[in-house]
Amino acid sequence: MHFLGIDGGGTKTDFLLLNEEGNTVRQRRIGTISYKQIGMDNTVWVLRENIKEILGGIQEKVYICIAFPNWGESAGNDILFSQRLHEITSFPVKVVNDSMAGWAGSLGLQEGINLVAGTGSIVYGRNKNGEEARAGGWCELFSDEGSCYWLGIKALELFTKESDGRAEKGTLLEIFRAYFCLKEDFDIIDIFEKEYKNDRTKIASIQKQLYQAAVSGDVEAQKLYISAAQELAALIKTVYRKLKFQREIAVSYSGGLFHTRELILNPLQEQLAASGLYLCMPKYMPVQGAALLAAWEYRKEEAFIERILKGLKA
Repeated sequence: MHFLGIDGGGTKTDFLLLNEEGNTVRQRRIGTISYKQIGMDNTVWVLRENIKEILGGIQEKVYICIAFPNWGESAGNDILFSQRLHEITSFPVKVVNDSMAGWAGSLGLQEGINLVAGTGSIVYGRNKNGEEARAGGWCELFSDEGSCYWLGIKALELFTKESDGRAEKGTLLEIFRAYFCLKEDFDIIDIFEKEYKNDRTKIASIQKQLYQAAVSGDVEAQKLYISAAQELAALIKTVYRKLKFQREIAVSYSGGLFHTRELILNPLQEQLAASGLYLCMPKYMPVQGAALLAAWEYRKEEAFIERILKGLKA
């Protein structure tokens, strides 16, 4: 028996194939599989071809978990994708929102809360009774607060303010001018319209320039990470209340924003500490969480899952 975990985010997708001992058999990384970004037909084709390749030569049965951005948010698209699963593979498939894979990986299928902050942002939690709750992750146009996309937009706003003189001029100004090869600051408008508009992933990537400005001392850039932490903490506290936790509970995290490390983790921890909540390092990666969910779908026995977890730790 093998277990294939697929963790699809707004920017990248990871595949991980495990055996019953939790040992890695094969793995790979490709671009996003979000049908909102590449279309349903392309999503089906990309999944079919990559699953076929990664399972090449495997004779045993395989359980698959696909963790999708957007899953559970549009009944019509959920039904459409479910109806096309037979085009992708004949093996059993469990489809979940990518926030659940983040939780399963970060907390090893144990009760608690996980924050995903990458291209978008969402929080998912589950208590010991199996009750689950989520907050955030609606749509980048009116949600995804605190995410890389959100910070990318805020960075563009800050650039205009520093250029105008509405905000104190900091290092972001010159970082943007160099990165976008601006002859005039207003050139950013044409560049955005031609290369970034309607591209969620590219807008999210602008967060990297904001990060450079923040670590080089731009105070206004640093403030944006504090604002992001406030937004993310609000999501976590909401799920905590929804699940009616009455004690200290594990809160972990996953996603590309945490490559900024202390810049986001320190203010986030400060926000949570005021409510008696504390962050813990993720135990496993989201793609490992997806593989664990596939294994749990096959055999819902704690001893069996513990055996796989031992293999992941090795």
